Amino acid sequence: MADEFTDARSRPGARLNTGTDDRELFLVEFGDLVLQAWEEVNNYESLTWSKSITQGKADSFPIIGRKRDAQEHEPGERILGGRIEHNDVEITLDKMLVDSAFVAEIDQLMLHYDVMGPYARQLGESLSTSYDRRVAIMHILASRQTVRPYGVGKLFSAGGGPLPNGYFDSGVATDPAKLEAAAFVAAEWIKLFDIGGGPLSYRMGWGQYLALSKYSSLDKVQWSGSANRSTATVGLIAGIQPMATNHIPKTNITTGLAKYQGDFSAVVAHISNQMAVGTLNRRGLKVVMLDQPDRLGTEIIASKFNGHGTLRCECAFEVATSDVTSLRGSNHPDVGLL
Repeated sequence: MADEFTDARSRPGARLNTGTDDRELFLVEFGDLVLQAWEEVNNYESLTWSKSITQGKADSFPIIGRKRDAQEHEPGERILGGRIEHNDVEITLDKMLVDSAFVAEIDQLMLHYDVMGPYARQLGESLSTSYDRRVAIMHILASRQTVRPYGVGKLFSAGGGPLPNGYFDSGVATDPAKLEAAAFVAAEWIKLFDIGGGPLSYRMGWGQYLALSKYSSLDKVQWSGSANRSTATVGLIAGIQPMATNHIPKTNITTGLAKYQGDFSAVVAHISNQMAVGTLNRRGLKVVMLDQPDRLGTEIIASKFNGHGTLRCECAFEVATSDVTSLRGSNHPDVGLL
């Protein structure tokens, strides 16, 4: 016979008072808080082309070339067709991205305030920040690609695929006029080479974004009125929407996974669309809460399983104080077409 006092107690963590897990609903609540924090901090999930798999460690993303040789047809002539060059990019899964928090039972017993909400936010923000930084790195690396996606060995005018470019000026990090100029150079470059992939986004640090918001050439009604210093917002520049983020890489990264390493110390911003970077998803955001009796506490683990890689590199455009490749800007092989 069950103890009458045990049967009478309310169990807010159990589903319908019949579940065997006293923390089942608590876990759902905590998981929702992690997801909410992820969405609030994430800047780059919409700026990558995503593909999901259910097994395996890698997958291919197709690259389809272009055709620009339409001809007039003479009556009676046979139409033979033509070739469109294809390529692909293989993207592999990274190691599992995880973060966790351990709450000792003794601390739970003595706490007089809630820690689950703040802990959930920290886990969500941690995973989201790492995700964003990896995607941002790939956007910069895409803009540094020097091998054409198709038509390798040919200039663009001779059938070679388009190559990415960049805007490089020692004062672009602090001069809003040069940040504005970079947007127009990027728009011209991408339109000149018929580069598709969707709307462009101008990602930059908060210092650059706020400088643009009070830049006199933008913050004037008699002009476009696209910037507003009172609300610290910036509208379209050359048809491209600027967006501030804390996740632009700005150091020389020499540790961690090799594919995310590179010298980003001169990077100020990038102008890209989602086709510049591919993301391979194996499993989305997951949160588990585990009792650890041997440690007298509870372990909360948030994780995500995916990988990133450069995709259509011509869809990325770097804005920096200098060019680490020395093969873009005025040295770009196709710059004479401008």
